[in-house]
Amino acid sequence: MNKEQYLSKLKKLLPDYEAQEIINDFEEHFNTALAEGKTEEEIIKDLGDPIEIAKEYGYEEKSKAKASSGVRVFALIGLVLFDLMIGIPILASLFSAWMSLWSVVVSLIAAGIGMLVGIFLVSIPWYILVCGAIAVLAFAVLLGIGMIYVSKYAFKGLVWYGRLHIKAATGE
Repeated sequence: MNKEQYLSKLKKLLPDYEAQEIINDFEEHFNTALAEGKTEEEIIKDLGDPIEIAKEYGYEEKSKAKASSGVRVFALIGLVLFDLMIGIPILASLFSAWMSLWSVVVSLIAAGIGMLVGIFLVSIPWYILVCGAIAVLAFAVLLGIGMIYVSKYAFKGLVWYGRLHIKAATGE
């Protein structure tokens, strides 16, 4: 930690009405000690932890306030009702669309491979089937890449939704 980081941390911890005056005193202390040949690290070590200094000036660490049990019960009831009426149907619809798009990717891959196998089975000129197979497989690959990103963000959304439920249950 250097002088700027130390003073910045201290300023964040101090009450607004006293912060600038105290920071000025500490800057003066730094300047005096630097003139005497001390390093910033030595000065910071001599001054001590910014949290301890802030406590001397009336700073109290804020603990996360938790909701009362009654509020948590009502929050959970509301969350369950929301999930039953809106959340689950939306998630089911999104899951169905997600599965459908993945089945399209698999079907396109199968169609492309089928076209390549068809070269040996049908009397259509081989170059037409090869060009068609390449086009279908290329589209399948592009759609597959897109679906990988969709899946990634869908799972991140599910994790966020789950954490939201945990926060409601714990009262944060």
